[in-house]
Amino acid sequence: MMQTSNNQISNDEIDLKDLFKTIMKYKYIIAIIAMIFSILSAIFAYTKPSIYSSFATIELQEDSNRWSPDDALKKAFTGGSVNVENQIEILKSKSLADRAAKNLSLGTRYFTVKNYRVREYYQNSPFIVIDKVLDDTIYGTKFNLIPIDEDSFRLEIKPISKFSKRGILALLGVQPFEDYELISYDQVHKYNEDIVSQWFTLNITKLSPLENEEYSFSFVHPSSLSNYFADLSVSQVSELSSILRVSINDTVSLRAKDLLNSLFKAYLEQEIERKSEVANLSLDFIDNQLEEINAKLKVSESDLESYKESNDVIILSDKAKTVSSQLVEYESKIQELDIEENIMKNLFQYISNNQNLAGLSVGSITFADPALTILIKSLHEQASQKETLLLDYTELHPDVVKLNQTISTLRRQIIASLKNNLKQLEQRKKSLNDLIFKFKKSLETLPKQERELTRLTRHFSVNEKVYSYLLEKRAETAILRSSTISNARVLDEALNYPIPVKPKRVLIVLVGLILGIIVGLAYAFLREFFNNTIKNTEEIEKFSSIPIYGVIPFNKSKKTTNIFLEAFKSIRTNLQFLPQNESSRVISVTSSVSGEGKTTIVAKLSEVIAQTQKKTIVLDLDLRKASVHKEFNLPNNVGMSNYLTGQNSLEEVIKKSENEFVDIITTGPLPPNPSELILTEKMKNLLEELKKSYDYVIIDTPPVGLVTDALILMNYSDITFTIVRASYTRKEFIKNLDRLAKEHSHNHVGMILNGVEIGDKYGYGYGVSYGYGYGNGKYYKNRT
Repeated sequence: MMQTSNNQISNDEIDLKDLFKTIMKYKYIIAIIAMIFSILSAIFAYTKPSIYSSFATIELQEDSNRWSPDDALKKAFTGGSVNVENQIEILKSKSLADRAAKNLSLGTRYFTVKNYRVREYYQNSPFIVIDKVLDDTIYGTKFNLIPIDEDSFRLEIKPISKFSKRGILALLGVQPFEDYELISYDQVHKYNEDIVSQWFTLNITKLSPLENEEYSFSFVHPSSLSNYFADLSVSQVSELSSILRVSINDTVSLRAKDLLNSLFKAYLEQEIERKSEVANLSLDFIDNQLEEINAKLKVSESDLESYKESNDVIILSDKAKTVSSQLVEYESKIQELDIEENIMKNLFQYISNNQNLAGLSVGSITFADPALTILIKSLHEQASQKETLLLDYTELHPDVVKLNQTISTLRRQIIASLKNNLKQLEQRKKSLNDLIFKFKKSLETLPKQERELTRLTRHFSVNEKVYSYLLEKRAETAILRSSTISNARVLDEALNYPIPVKPKRVLIVLVGLILGIIVGLAYAFLREFFNNTIKNTEEIEKFSSIPIYGVIPFNKSKKTTNIFLEAFKSIRTNLQFLPQNESSRVISVTSSVSGEGKTTIVAKLSEVIAQTQKKTIVLDLDLRKASVHKEFNLPNNVGMSNYLTGQNSLEEVIKKSENEFVDIITTGPLPPNPSELILTEKMKNLLEELKKSYDYVIIDTPPVGLVTDALILMNYSDITFTIVRASYTRKEFIKNLDRLAKEHSHNHVGMILNGVEIGDKYGYGYGVSYGYGYGNGKYYKNRT
């Protein structure tokens, strides 16, 4: 169990080490990618327009006229009877935004480019554009204004480029150009003169010197002015509070402030107008009633005066006065009940026949049932809020659906209450009419003249009393209208905050740097993952248990030449550890494919062995591709193929090199059947004969990954060196070679890693277990 744990820790350490080595290998690429991302993010952060924020708070107050003791519980848990969610939607509505935008000069936007950054003017533009006539197609079009001198300028409109994204879509026929996208204009004009074209008529007035090379402006369609409020945010200060915090973001700090203040102003004006509209409707109703009663009063007054003029003035008896006073009181009440009944019937008909109840109002009229007044006012408010929401949303919006449910409930309650109140009014009127009938009966006992005078006086008094009642109601309504204020109160007005809240430029650059590092690391690991070639001894050890006898670096300079020679000396030393079965040794050298440096290593190894005065002969048995003779600058007229076919003797094919201890047998003419020649008994006899005369026999074999010749020759050898070239030999070959060595019991198979870059950390192996490292630049820094 402990051993397993240790192996796991060891594997983890190796993984971390490989991870670190991969990062160090691609550190410059990672650094370059991170730098590119940082530069691009810095450019993006610099050119991105600054966003400024402004905020204000507003308090929503409940209507004191509607408060009742039942609201106490609601007030305790929700902060009041105000529907805060509805008010939030009203503040965010397009209708209110359009109204607020009309109070500001937002129809024209002015721009310039300064220090490669787009800057928008607001109330400080060096010129203004007065648009007199604008075609609908010109809205949103960019006008370029290029100052020429103090008095003139060039005005340009450039059509959309055919090489832009939009132009490519049009070229492909996906989305053809619209007419306004092809508008082109380029003329020189003077300031303060009318500029007339088929699309516009405007006048440009210069306010201050135009210091920049180019300016631009565009017109915003009136229906799009609400887009200035697109980044509006409304939220409650706390869950139980009726105070709202309203904030807005804009590319100009001063405009952000003006937008909020104008929005609040429009909101308060809208509330006041809504309440004043209710009072105006009530006044209209009362005025109509006053005209009708006034006409009746004049008629009754005229009848009374005519009767008095045509008859002697009669002093009414006490009985007549008492009865007349009672009749006046009861008939006045009948008139008041008639007015209330007419109102209720009109309300009943209006509510039953109309779906849109936003115009429903009772003004200052008071019903006998106070709950009915509260229900009607609540229904009016809910209907008004629904009408406001429908300007921005559809009937399927959750808030609209919720309001529809509330309105339906209130409608049913009001209709039921109206029916009940109308029945009660009928009963009261019936009771009053019974009393009036009794009093009229008692007047029949009076003399005729006194009875007629009593009747006329009574009619005049009733009309006068009702007229006074309506005048009182009209005065109350007029006072209510003049004292109308909004239920909302601005606590903190918006201020100008010139410090941008977006973009977070330092954060953007930091994110760009981190993203660049991540992309660089991903590139490094992906490249390493898809790289299926061997790079160092550690990777060889992962895929094979075959010992590594040497690591050959690239020979590029004098310093690397010393390391290069030392590497071959280490291989020579490692050969001493082989079992000493005979006086001489046969070494075969192969590789996976051509190009891995097999022949070069054969030549250099023979030279290094010869330095110990050991007689060495090199056999070029790569009978398909001769190359050893080139390393020793020898002719290839006769060689191994001539000997194996019996054309020449051994003495005739052996060639002398410049080194007295190294002899060569080249391939000779390339035969058509190299494998069959190697399998002959003569090949075995040749090796036995050479062992008698030489200390080392080095065989350059064909690549083992291509033909079977090398496998045959491995059986004749004391040791086979397989050449692996860094960043060239595939990992699959190492796996196959390890499998081959195990299956065929090739115990004396070793590897030589060739072509390693100086600076990489690698190890040289003595046999299987002993190793040391060369290639350290510091070790050879002061050596020649």
